[in-house]
Amino acid sequence: MPQARREKKDHLIYADVVDSKSKAGVWMGERASFQEKQDRIIEALKERTDWVELQNSIMVIGTEPAGITVIAPNPTLPGVIVLADGGSPATSAKLQAAAEKRVREVMGELGIAEEETAA
Repeated sequence: MPQARREKKDHLIYADVVDSKSKAGVWMGERASFQEKQDRIIEALKERTDWVELQNSIMVIGTEPAGITVIAPNPTLPGVIVLADGGSPATSAKLQAAAEKRVREVMGELGIAEEETAA
């Protein structure tokens, strides 16, 4: 039976980060400049992947392992979302992990710190 969405009192910092964690991604702290940081991360990732441009995002197409990965700035939260799809759940998980690792590497090189989120 459907349930009403619970009321959120701290929309950006707590509720959506907790609810969105299962959707995957690499999170930055809540900062006024988070969209500028997202843009820098995406531009740096373009230099090291085979990609297809999506509006304000990139789609990585790979053969080892085979699949696609979409890397996009979260439009309402300070983070970068990584969505991966391979030929199997195991392949999808490998693509997801590799893309998140690449995002973290780029963030480190750009001096953008990753923040802990609630599990």
